[in-house]
Amino acid sequence: MMLPKAPKDRMVKILQQHAKIVLDSGGNYRGVENHGIRPLPERTRRTFAVVDGPRYFWEARYLTATFDASPAALVEIGRMFRNEENVLRAFTIKRKSTVFQSSGGNYKNPYFNL
Repeated sequence: MMLPKAPKDRMVKILQQHAKIVLDSGGNYRGVENHGIRPLPERTRRTFAVVDGPRYFWEARYLTATFDASPAALVEIGRMFRNEENVLRAFTIKRKSTVFQSSGGNYKNPYFNL
């Protein structure tokens, strides 16, 4: 989540830094989706104290970046987002793939009765 009034050139620079970290670590950058400015479920406070601009926000710009990266790259990405003043919150979610489901876990293949 980014500030709703974040400058577009700064948003692009943040995403370019993000992509550079992923690609330099040998990962794949699959894409970015901009979901626009949406209301937040509750008031969110900006991480950094500022002289100008609001400290609390009721809305934010939502972005989704899809990529494959190493754990070391995820640590570096988290560090970059924590130090960026235009980012309100950043979440990392690991998605399960269909290969994971078919290779084990709790997945039961309906075509085999073992």
